[in-house]
Amino acid sequence: MKLLIFAASHRPESVNRKLAKLAAAHVVAQNIDVDFAEYSEFDMPIYNDEIARSGVPDIAQSFAHRASKADGIVICSPEYNWSYPGSLKNIIDWTSRLKPNRLAGKTALLMSATPGSRGGIIGLNHLKTPLEALQLFVFPKVFPLGYTEQAFDAEHCLSDKKQRESFLSMLDDYILFTRKLCAP
Repeated sequence: MKLLIFAASHRPESVNRKLAKLAAAHVVAQNIDVDFAEYSEFDMPIYNDEIARSGVPDIAQSFAHRASKADGIVICSPEYNWSYPGSLKNIIDWTSRLKPNRLAGKTALLMSATPGSRGGIIGLNHLKTPLEALQLFVFPKVFPLGYTEQAFDAEHCLSDKKQRESFLSMLDDYILFTRKLCAP
């Protein structure tokens, strides 16, 4: 089994990147291959039908290729104005132009870390729709992490025991979900 994991943020010190790194460490400890991607690797032009007529940019094809080699995708997304980043929507839009659909039948786990109380839950709910349109099986649970100023300890681990247990339990459930749906 293999998972593609990334944070939809360009900031090196992003709390979503910290959350993605925690997820990757737990998954690797379960003897599962991880492709940890830097979000900047997926920078592509803004989706435009005129550009699309001459083909999908190489960077979009590269993203789809990496995703196609994984059984599932773990996305840690910031919440921007109660939704998810436009750059992430752009990746989804370009990927949707590729035929055959290289994401169909993959699983997705959605997480968010924000300084506010909601933990990005609204943005995660918005993100489900376009991923389901691409025929991904979106895991029914999401992980919203709020109040991130105090959520991480000095080692960048979740400081609250209950949150940490919930996070790890959800990852284990997602791994089982992905194994049942996708793994040979």
